[in-house]
Amino acid sequence: MTLFYLQDSRTDVGDGLMFWALGGGYTTSLDKAELFTQEQACSHRDTDIPWPKDYVDARAHLGVDHQYISLDEARDQLSPECTVVLQIPGHWNGNDIALAKWPIGHTFRFEKAHHLTFEAAEAIGNTPEEAVIWPLSYLEAKARRLVHKRDVNIKEALRGTGIAMAAPWEQRKPWQRPLNCHGCGRFISWDGRFLNDCPNCGANNCS
Repeated sequence: MTLFYLQDSRTDVGDGLMFWALGGGYTTSLDKAELFTQEQACSHRDTDIPWPKDYVDARAHLGVDHQYISLDEARDQLSPECTVVLQIPGHWNGNDIALAKWPIGHTFRFEKAHHLTFEAAEAIGNTPEEAVIWPLSYLEAKARRLVHKRDVNIKEALRGTGIAMAAPWEQRKPWQRPLNCHGCGRFISWDGRFLNDCPNCGANNCS
């Protein structure tokens, strides 16, 4: 049976897709996302997008959310000849930190970060403002699986599932004819008429 993640398309965190979380709320972490059957995934709001789990998992990568890491905690794991990675301060993708990659530049994909020894990292002579040394094992334990919107395509993902996504114009609210104030004739909103009298002439348009 095909299982689905359910994306809340109203919000992303950086490039990371936001999914319904197990137990409530939303998350970018695939390991914390709730799984749905096809019937369940197709019975939610128009803004919720069903993604086949296998499709998303095949395109996921590891990212490190800065909210769940601490230098004070990580320092205990720094020791001679341990393997480290370098964080590039000032670069973010949502909540994810940027890591140095070889031979130049940075990446938000933990698996593509450049590995080096602690001694080699210290010999570079970078200040904490230029690069932050993190034990590889520490960040490895903190990294979580997520997927970036540029790496997935909903038409491709749903091919063969029998699910048809509504066209953008079909997701809009039904059209409502304009409403005129019975006192002065100005346009007023259907919902607003129950909250306030006409701001122009003071007429009550509730009836």
